[in-house]
Amino acid sequence: MALLQKLLRVAGALAFGAVSLAMISALLIFNRPPTLPSDAPAPMQDIPAVAGQAAPRGRIVFVSERNGNPEIYVMDANGGSVRRLTRTTAVDDSPTWSPDGRLIAFVSERNGGRDIYTINASGSGLQRLTRSAGRDDSPAWSPDGRRIAFVSERDGNEEIYVMNADGSGARRLTNNTAKDLHPTWSPDGRYIVFVSERDGKRKIYQMGADGSNPVRLSSEDNTEDQPAYAPDGRTILFVSDRDGASRIYSMNIDGKNIRPLLENPAPGAAVDNFHVWSPDGEWIAFTSTRDGNEEIYVASVEGGIVRNLTRNSAADRQPSWAITSPSGGSGGGRPTLTPTPLGGGRQIAVAPSKQP
Repeated sequence: MALLQKLLRVAGALAFGAVSLAMISALLIFNRPPTLPSDAPAPMQDIPAVAGQAAPRGRIVFVSERNGNPEIYVMDANGGSVRRLTRTTAVDDSPTWSPDGRLIAFVSERNGGRDIYTINASGSGLQRLTRSAGRDDSPAWSPDGRRIAFVSERDGNEEIYVMNADGSGARRLTNNTAKDLHPTWSPDGRYIVFVSERDGKRKIYQMGADGSNPVRLSSEDNTEDQPAYAPDGRTILFVSDRDGASRIYSMNIDGKNIRPLLENPAPGAAVDNFHVWSPDGEWIAFTSTRDGNEEIYVASVEGGIVRNLTRNSAADRQPSWAITSPSGGSGGGRPTLTPTPLGGGRQIAVAPSKQP
């Protein structure tokens, strides 16, 4: 009898242990963070504002390879509500918002070449704008939304062109045997800043919106790329390797006062590029490899805040920013302000660094 009672106690203990283990396992499974599919909205981030500065708002369109090839996605400016807009086996890249936030121009290889298309902010209404034999690339909307500047090889080498927003009336703005690349409009629509190799290295130039009077902005002997006017027209951001690594710099619109905008946490290894201003001029979004692969970050131009928005194992790059409502309607777009004449320039806070 004693032996039987002992066996019953052991059996009871084992049964209790099994039940407890099952309950613990169930709790662990229930509380485990869900594995999100690649198209699922990313967790939103609480991005604090610098004193006197609003937190980032609006939407960012970008390129991601999270589904196996480059496609166009959109997310809130805090990294939330990620949504895929294009679905094709071909490459889609170089997205840019129209000033009213209703359309996105982008480049696609879906018809064999590289052509420029537009879609609605919802991803609907695909329209093909260019059909040239050469590659068309780098679309950039004019501030009034009526024209698009772009790069084309249709005449034999890469030059800057402009066309109406519906793809009609394309005409050539530059005429040089060297490459002319990356056009961006000034906020008042009077000028286009671009990159040219006409002096041997990639340097930043400014010309009239009709292609007149191209002027090199920087006199320093360093490679420069991807220029972008600030919304107030007084400052230009660009990428340069003048410190041995690809970093984002600012300069006045006369090419003076060149300064690094962000401290690079891994000089010589991490790459910062494909930057874009927020429409209010208080933030920039940019691509960086500082966490190991291409991700989209936002940074306050007043200093102190840098946040990874995408946090995905696949490449995320080429952001474009718009202030719009979630439904895709206009929320103000980029303000049209008169730029300061050459020689002026807003002073923005930058990372502590030696002068280039």
